[in-house]
Amino acid sequence: MPRAPAALKPKDAFVDWSILWQYRGAFWSGFTVTVWLSAACIVGSTIVGLLAGCLGSLPSFFLRRLISAYTELLRNIPLVVKLFFFYFVLGIPGIPAALLALTLHQSAYVADVVTAGIRSIARGQVDAGLSLGHGYWQIFRYLIIPQMLRIVIPPMTSQYVAIIKHSSVVGLVAVQDLTFQTQEINVATFRGFEAATATTVLYGLLALAMIAAMAALEKRFAWR
Repeated sequence: MPRAPAALKPKDAFVDWSILWQYRGAFWSGFTVTVWLSAACIVGSTIVGLLAGCLGSLPSFFLRRLISAYTELLRNIPLVVKLFFFYFVLGIPGIPAALLALTLHQSAYVADVVTAGIRSIARGQVDAGLSLGHGYWQIFRYLIIPQMLRIVIPPMTSQYVAIIKHSSVVGLVAVQDLTFQTQEINVATFRGFEAATATTVLYGLLALAMIAAMAALEKRFAWR
């Protein structure tokens, strides 16, 4: 007679949340990488996107076409393709390649948001500034940009949250972010459900923190 299979141990049959405490160091290491990588890309994409959006709103036909080509090209090339191009083709190390890919990818969307915000401001304000002898950069700095910032905060919130979510692909080039550490824990323990659940919660908390910060910023601008 064949022997009956051995009964599964409780820790093998059910969810074992103790694995999260056991690998807390790996989770914390991956979380910190995700946080600072996302923060750096948020700053970088905001600067590049703001510059591109302002240039695309100038009356120069050449600048408008150039910025339009820039945004269309970057929006239609997948983020993973950009990441692999910098890492495998150009030979840039993992972290710089991730920063470049994420910043350039999201800057195209930020530029569109900025351009839309500028176009929502009445053209007569620009004409009034020009009639008073101010240059375009003075008008943008003191008149257009302060008004535009109030308008673009809600859509920019979505762009910043997208950066946090998109940062999960950088593990493909060996950047040890939160997703990368989750995969490593799964390989070592076969506890993918527990690790993925914890990672989902951490990404959710990070996104909620960003949304709360942008909501507070929007409220502050509303009172100015």
